[in-house]
Amino acid sequence: MKKKILISLSVIIAIFLLVYGGLVIYVYHMASQDTKVKSDAIVVLGEAAMSGTSCFGPRCQHGPLPKPHYNVCLESRINHAVSLYKGHYASKIVMSGGTDKSDNVNEAETMKKIAIKDGVPASAILLENKSTSTYQNLAFSQKILNKAGLHSAIIVTDPPTNARAGLVASKLHYNYTLSPDTNTTCTHITNYVLIEPLAIIYYFLTGRI
Repeated sequence: MKKKILISLSVIIAIFLLVYGGLVIYVYHMASQDTKVKSDAIVVLGEAAMSGTSCFGPRCQHGPLPKPHYNVCLESRINHAVSLYKGHYASKIVMSGGTDKSDNVNEAETMKKIAIKDGVPASAILLENKSTSTYQNLAFSQKILNKAGLHSAIIVTDPPTNARAGLVASKLHYNYTLSPDTNTTCTHITNYVLIEPLAIIYYFLTGRI
């Protein structure tokens, strides 16, 4: 009996590792896939708006924190979206992201400020300022796109999240292409081998993909 249980467990573990390994490969493969074509809008998925608002570890012992500033990871993503806008890939940009609990700063509104500073007119920017996850980013933005009569979108996020963004967009029946911010310096190997594969599994189990 114990032998059968061990064999069954071994089979389950082997299947999980095969699936997990396949997801890691898929995340890595999709990270560099830039499929953009001219579209009605660019949808930018948000993340934490500000840096310098928290203190962790030894650096807390060396005087006051630096003045809070825009998250460089988010700035890089907006810069990529702005370059697409200026390259005439789309005439509208949807900034998508809710308010961060850590600093009470809204992502979408911060993204709009950065884009305007980079030369995008306010009239070209639409805000989705309620979402707190990638799924909500795309689901809530879809409502804004539909209301504005915008039928196709280029989705901009960081490279590791490119795979999950595409899966969610397909689930929601988007007419979409992908354009990850490959200039970012903010991704880490854990994003590829841990965070995103587990997030995809979670989204699959919850019916979001």
